[in-house]
Amino acid sequence: MTLSLRQRRRQETARDIQKSTLELAVTHDLDTVTTEEIATAAGISTRTFFNYYTNKEAAAVGHPPSFRDEELEALRSGTGVLATDLKLFLDTHMQTLAGDEAILRMVGKVLRSNEKARGILDGFLMSERHALTDCLNTRAGSRQTAAALASYATDAIGRAIFLWEHADNMSLQEALDNVWGGVIDASRLLIEPSR
Repeated sequence: MTLSLRQRRRQETARDIQKSTLELAVTHDLDTVTTEEIATAAGISTRTFFNYYTNKEAAAVGHPPSFRDEELEALRSGTGVLATDLKLFLDTHMQTLAGDEAILRMVGKVLRSNEKARGILDGFLMSERHALTDCLNTRAGSRQTAAALASYATDAIGRAIFLWEHADNMSLQEALDNVWGGVIDASRLLIEPSR
């Protein structure tokens, strides 16, 4: 999808506001930072700040990348093994997230210390889980099964990011591979006779 110049500028301004918010939050703690300070750091007016975000917590979370429509459609219409197709879907999303690791690390720091920001991200993730559930419903054959798969997938992304943040010399992709291996192993345990 090609964005117009106006749309690109809006995205850039939103990103600048998020980056200024995160830099201030990491240095001073988000609770003590004001929207006026954020606006000044971003080189905008407070009014402009509120044209982009409802509050500083929303600015810290920013606009996380959604699952792309074309990737959802590829997963929906895929004919391969579902676990393989879902892993490819997650790999693609992780590549998108890896495009801005510095922002991802700062968001992680804010989320660990700010409940309101966590709530905003949780709302976004719930929406993504619903979209992924809708996507997987046909292939899974049951809405509940699709919802469980979507939950595993979004949880795997979160756990991979956490592992990446806390492990030495591990890429986001390596973290996802590690977490996904655990998801597959755990799934097998559910169907094996008791040990």
